[in-house]
Amino acid sequence: MKTRMKKGWVVLISLLLGACSTSAVITDENENNEEGSTQTTTTLDVAWSDMDGLTTYDATTVVTIALNETSVDETSENVDVDNKVITITSGGDYLIQGSLDDGQLVVDAGDDANVHLIFDNIALTNEDGAALVVLNADAVVITLAQGSENTLSDGSFYTLSGDDDPDATIYAKDDLTINGEGSLTINGNYNHGIHGTNEVNLVGGEIVVNASADGIKGKDSVKIKETVLTINAAHDGIQSTNAEEEGKGFVYIESGEVDIVAGLDGIQAETQVLVSGGDINIKAGAKASEDESGKGIKAVLDVQIEDGKLDVSSLIDDALHSNGTLTIDGGILTLNAGDDAIHADRTLTLNGGEIDIESSYEGLEAQDINITSGDVSIVADDDGINTSASTTAAVAAGPGGQGMMQDDGSTLNIAGGYILIDAAGDGVDSNGTITMSDGTLIVFGPSTNNEASIDYNGSFTLSGGTILAVGSSGMAQQASASSIHTVMINTSTFSEGNLVAILDDAGELVVAFEARKSASNIVFASESLSDGSYSLMSGGMLNSSLDDSVSMEGSYTGGSTLLAFTINSEITMVGTSQGKTMPGGGQPRPGRK
Repeated sequence: MKTRMKKGWVVLISLLLGACSTSAVITDENENNEEGSTQTTTTLDVAWSDMDGLTTYDATTVVTIALNETSVDETSENVDVDNKVITITSGGDYLIQGSLDDGQLVVDAGDDANVHLIFDNIALTNEDGAALVVLNADAVVITLAQGSENTLSDGSFYTLSGDDDPDATIYAKDDLTINGEGSLTINGNYNHGIHGTNEVNLVGGEIVVNASADGIKGKDSVKIKETVLTINAAHDGIQSTNAEEEGKGFVYIESGEVDIVAGLDGIQAETQVLVSGGDINIKAGAKASEDESGKGIKAVLDVQIEDGKLDVSSLIDDALHSNGTLTIDGGILTLNAGDDAIHADRTLTLNGGEIDIESSYEGLEAQDINITSGDVSIVADDDGINTSASTTAAVAAGPGGQGMMQDDGSTLNIAGGYILIDAAGDGVDSNGTITMSDGTLIVFGPSTNNEASIDYNGSFTLSGGTILAVGSSGMAQQASASSIHTVMINTSTFSEGNLVAILDDAGELVVAFEARKSASNIVFASESLSDGSYSLMSGGMLNSSLDDSVSMEGSYTGGSTLLAFTINSEITMVGTSQGKTMPGGGQPRPGRK
């Protein structure tokens, strides 16, 4: 069991996908207002502009800039060349070809200028600063010509005089878009690969970013679709940093392929991360120290995943993390984490999707967790699911310095879905209350008696669904109130690999499972249970296959009877256990940024 300090955010997000525009709405509730909570609504602009889709140009009017290794050929009055520094001073189309050593491309064209740069097999390096600098324009679009291979590189040392100086291979003070059907390799040898102080939009092409610091920084936003993007960054892979302006500071991925290897965070946003599609692979945290963040995907307000295929891992930190809320509505997710696989300081909601947590310290952690649908598989070194409020609600300490735990107000609500947990600590641990009305919960919990398959401090109200929880008996709990039959069985220890079954008085199979580890406690709840006599069996043969080590169909033969029991009420306990006398769960991990 872990408890952490939580930040006071409540975020409600809704993605409205239309043919012409897309927006996301955030509601921020201030709980500390003495007159009561107030709400403000922020709309994020995740629409694509006409400029984002601009790829064509008029061959009769385009300005051609030819790079000739050590010189530049051009004839336009809108282009100035001074010692291999090429400055574009007006809007329009500019076709750039060739190679230039130790040169620089600058856009300084006026507030209303739309500048379209067509890269057609260019190689531009600048040993003393950024390769491309956008100083002034309304918007700049880089089109990668079909089949072209382009490279921009900077040097490993800049001479900077202020915070607003260029610090990336591509540095833009106005909106920047990259599109097309060619490729672009960006080598950020000094610091970042791309740094935009407004929007950075990637709308096509194959883009590779190698950066000694952050891969892509878009202060106001980073938006991606139809792009094959590869980032190798010593610090963050993608970052959006504007926390001051409403509706800014977000990352949006609509489609494409995104592969990130980041020393710190894979994707980090000061407000939101929105994923509505795409194939995303992130490996994060390899260079993060104990006081640095090394999360796969991280946002301050909200993370929402609507669809897509995500494979996210963090070596020592969370895979998915929000300081506010986190919602998964769909998609296929494979997660590996050195800390929490999915963490929200406030509310975590799972409404669908396939989530496979292959490894984690804790699987799901939030103050409030709501599961309505989806398939969730969790492997955890500590708790599989943990709910915890902002502070630990411990009362007077008992033996060993551990005290009884009070209900801290956190909640776990299961209203559907299929949840499979294999946890070394508590399978399900709520420092507050649990409610379950539908769905399937299967837990292979701890073998040690200071942990439990199901652990709660408040109450557990069960009104529907199916539960099979297997673990140790020392701290075991079942529902505190139930409108369906539930039974907790304490028995002699059965070993890993044993086939265990519950049969009714007619010898029909109710449930069978193959133990994943040694255990002595079973909690089973199902609407298929009714008053009557039952037997707990060990060994024997099952004529149906096991799905996730469990079967509730077929027939069981042979085996030996561990015990017989009778169910004559909604809640039945068979055998005796130590009962919950101290809080279960592992020790909290050190906090991270």
